[in-house]
Amino acid sequence: MTMPAPAAHEHPTLAEASAVMRKAYELGWISTRDGNISVAMSDRRGFLVSASGVVKHSLVPTQFVFVPREQVGAPSADAYPRPSGELELHRRVQALVSQGPLTVLHLHPTHTVAALYAGHRLADLCANFPEVTRYTRVGADVPALPATSEELAIACEAAFRPALGPMPHIVGLDRHGIVAVGRSPWEAFEHVERLEHICRIVLSAGTTIHGGSDFSPAAHTEPAQPDGSPTEANMNGVTER
Repeated sequence: MTMPAPAAHEHPTLAEASAVMRKAYELGWISTRDGNISVAMSDRRGFLVSASGVVKHSLVPTQFVFVPREQVGAPSADAYPRPSGELELHRRVQALVSQGPLTVLHLHPTHTVAALYAGHRLADLCANFPEVTRYTRVGADVPALPATSEELAIACEAAFRPALGPMPHIVGLDRHGIVAVGRSPWEAFEHVERLEHICRIVLSAGTTIHGGSDFSPAAHTEPAQPDGSPTEANMNGVTER
């Protein structure tokens, strides 16, 4: 039996998600119809993702699409509204955390994209700034891949599931943007804001790439649990990969 899609009022986090996208537009991190965001249902029967092509500076909760957990592949051709073109990316990252709240946020912050285009590796760049590494784990950069492609979705999933260490909070997409995760839309937003601030500083300074420092994430994050999974404090809200 197919479960009915939840009404917008059944998920109050959608109001926060809408506000985050409006704020991202105000900051110039996306243009009118760019970017997307998804939030997990509390019972994990699926997630809600912003609809394709909606105007982000006026996004509202009714412009989200419910995606059931068991749904695979592209939505039917007559589905309306259609989910974001980055649906597969959201599906794969949402599946990495099996319980608890989760927001997946995809934006195009200007200075972060510029830093990637200039050849910086974001994790190395941030290792010199404790205000980032104390709160935000920056993962491996994803190479330039076509937007909305399955290849991009697979690469993002891999970046959020490293062979060693805990799950990062944010990864950069070369020539494209970022994907961030958090317990709430605003927590995910903070990871983007923190990284964007440092990228702006580095580009303004006009310096070359520096090596690592004592502020590296490995030196200042809590150890994982014995089975290798991150602790709640370590993940800062994303507690299970």
